Amino acid sequence: MAGLLTTAYPTPDAVIRQTADADAAIALEVAASGTIHELLAEAGYLPTSGNSYEKRGQRIDLVIPANGSTFGRQEVGGRGFDAAPGVRLALAVDPIEADVRVLLTDASALEFSTRLPTVEIAVVLKAAAYESRNAAKDLTDLHNLLQIAHRFESTEIGGWRMAEPALSGARGDAQRTLHRIADTARRNPSMEAARVRPEVLTALIRARIGRPTG
Repeated sequence: MAGLLTTAYPTPDAVIRQTADADAAIALEVAASGTIHELLAEAGYLPTSGNSYEKRGQRIDLVIPANGSTFGRQEVGGRGFDAAPGVRLALAVDPIEADVRVLLTDASALEFSTRLPTVEIAVVLKAAAYESRNAAKDLTDLHNLLQIAHRFESTEIGGWRMAEPALSGARGDAQRTLHRIADTARRNPSMEAARVRPEVLTALIRARIGRPTG
């Protein structure tokens, strides 16, 4: 998600990182139907756990909406899924549609069309991910996504409400997480691993993210 958006909206200060998997957000009704499981099996993907599928080193993780503001594990339609905050919001807004050509490590190529969350919703999802696991890669992605929001007009990236103060729901949770990141950036050891300058990420958050309540 973040990698495709960074490619679609290039900025000179983006920090490029590699990833070995792809997340696909699906509605609870779709998860319960088992349709995606059947389609992935027909395409040659083998289930390695309830929501993870692999094929020749490629991995797809299916993610469903969480009921609250934290990550969890939920069984739907007899299979276990990772439930993530922000996914419900991502499924509710108009996506960004992209035509993608991917060069794999074995030199073969894949071409497909996909739907991406807007840059704003990607920020919400990545803020929730960082709040859950404190991973350096999420800081890298947040830096890149905020660079996009800083350099492109809101109409070009699917809209941007995150500058409004005191938002509610998943957006409000993201505002609180992002300002906590900014408040502690200079003493956060993950910044070096993320290859992000703390003062730059702090400035982006202060400029593009409204102040939360509380």
